Amino acid sequence: MALRISRLASLVFVAALLAAAAGCAKPKVQLQVSRDKIQQGEDVRVTWTSKDAKKVTINGEAVDKTGAKVFTPDTSTTYTAEAKRGDKIARDSKAVAVSPKPAKPSIRISADQEAIQRGQSSTLRWTSSNADRVTITDLGTVPSSGSRAVSPSQSTTYTANALGPGGADTASTRVTVTEETTPEPITRPRSSAPNPTIAALFAQWVQPIYFDLDQSELRPESKDVLRRAAGWLTQAPNRSIVFRIEGNCDPRGTEEYNIGLGERRAQAAREFLVSAGVEQSRIQTVSYGKERAAGTSEGGPGMRPSWANDRRDDFIYVSGGTPPRS
Repeated sequence: MALRISRLASLVFVAALLAAAAGCAKPKVQLQVSRDKIQQGEDVRVTWTSKDAKKVTINGEAVDKTGAKVFTPDTSTTYTAEAKRGDKIARDSKAVAVSPKPAKPSIRISADQEAIQRGQSSTLRWTSSNADRVTITDLGTVPSSGSRAVSPSQSTTYTANALGPGGADTASTRVTVTEETTPEPITRPRSSAPNPTIAALFAQWVQPIYFDLDQSELRPESKDVLRRAAGWLTQAPNRSIVFRIEGNCDPRGTEEYNIGLGERRAQAAREFLVSAGVEQSRIQTVSYGKERAAGTSEGGPGMRPSWANDRRDDFIYVSGGTPPRS
C-alpha cells in the first residue's frame, strides 16, 4: 500500500513539473505577406501562426492565434505579429512597400474654326497631361500637346485619346463643313472685308473680360459684360453675327498649361453666352495660351503692359449682321 502511494506521488510530481515547464515555454509566432510591393489601392493578405501564446496581436490589434487578414495600405507599412505568454514575447515582421498610384491622364481639344466651307481649313489645338501616348482621329499619334491644321472634305468629329499608366481619357471637337454657296449677282462692287460699321458696333458692345490668376471662373463684373453683350447679340439685326472668343494667359507657366487654361477661359465665356440665348453655332473658340502675352509685372486690367491685362478673353467679329440704316 505504501509503495502504491509513493508511485502515485511521483506521478503527480512529474505532471506538475511538466505543467510548470509548459507554463514557462516561450511563445513562437510567424507572419507572412502575400506581396511585399504594391501600388496604392491594391490589397495585401497577411497570414500568421503562433504556438504557446496566450495573446497575439497584429500591429497592436488583438487577433486569433492563427489566422489571416486583408489590408489596403495607403503608404509603405511594416506588419508586426506579437505573441505573448506571461512576460515572454515573440515577434515577427514583414514590410510592404507601397508606391503611389499613377495619375489619370487628361486631355482637351478644340478647333479655332468649328464651321468652315469645303476647301477651307481649321486649326486643332490640344493639350494633355500624364499621358504616354496621344492619338487623334485622322491624325494618328501626335505630341502630348500641340496644334495641327486640318481641311476635312466633310463634317468630322476629331476625337483625342490620351493613354498612360493611370488609365485613359477622351475629348472631342467637331468641324462642320458646308458647301460653298454661289453668290448672287451684284450690280456694284462690294468689299470682301467685314462690314466696318457692324465690326465697330460689335467691338463697342462685346468687350474683353478678365480673369484672376490661374482661374477660368467668371468674375461678377465679367458676367455683367457678357450679359450686356448677349442682349445686343440676340437683337434681330445681330442674330446672324458669327464671332470668335480668344482665350489668353499671362506669360508665367508652361506652354501646355497655358493652352489648357486659355481654352477653359474661352469655354467659360461661350457657355455663359449660350445660357443667355446666343446660339452656340455662332461662337468659335481658340486658345492662344501665353502666345500674345505682353505683360511684365502684375497690375490692373487698365495698366499696360501688365499680367492682369494678359489674363483675358478677346471677342473678335468674324461675319454676319445687318448694317444699321442711316
